[in-house]
Amino acid sequence: MMYEFDSPFVYWTEVNNHQTIKDTLIPIISKLSENDSNTVTVDGSITSYYHQMYPYINQEMLSDIVYNPVQQMIAEKGLDEPMQLEIDSFWWNNYQPGGKTRVHKHSRGDWSGIYLLNLEEPNTTTFLAQYGEAPNTGFMDQTKTMDEVGEGCVMIFPSFLQHYAQPCVKNRIIMSFDVICHYDRTSLTFCP
Repeated sequence: MMYEFDSPFVYWTEVNNHQTIKDTLIPIISKLSENDSNTVTVDGSITSYYHQMYPYINQEMLSDIVYNPVQQMIAEKGLDEPMQLEIDSFWWNNYQPGGKTRVHKHSRGDWSGIYLLNLEEPNTTTFLAQYGEAPNTGFMDQTKTMDEVGEGCVMIFPSFLQHYAQPCVKNRIIMSFDVICHYDRTSLTFCP
C-alpha cells in the first residue's frame, strides 16, 4: 500500500494581450534600466525588486498577468477558491547577457509567478523540488528546466518551490510576483 502526497507543481498559461503588454512595457523597462536610481544590478540582472511603485502598470495588465492566470490555475487544479487574491510583491528583472538568478524561494506569498515578457532564447528558469534533509539530502530531489515554456507565458508555482535562472546568452525580461490568498475562516472564540 502507498499514500502519495500531492507534489509541488509549476503551472503555465499564455498571458492575454501579451503583445500589447510587451509593446507598452519594454520601452519603459529599457529606459528605467539605463538610468533609474530605483533599480539595482545583481548577478547581471537589473531589477526593480526594491522599488514597489509601478505607475506604468494598469489594472487590466495585472488581470492579464496575475489575477486571471492564478484564478485559472486554482480552478484547473481544483483548489479551494480564495475570497480575495492580494498581490504582495511585484517586480521586473532585465537580464543582460550572462545574467542569472541564484537559487531562491519566495517567503512572502502563497503563490508566485514569473511572466516571460521578452525571451530571445529558450527559457532557462529551473525549479528544484527538494524532499530530503540531512543525512539523506538529495536522494529524492528533482530539477526541471522549463525550456518548453516560451515568451508570453506566465509560470505559477507554490512560493516555497525553489528556483533559479541559468545564465542567459541574450536579453531576457521577466516580471515576477507573489500572491497571498485570503480565505473565509471561522474566527477563534475564547472564554472571557
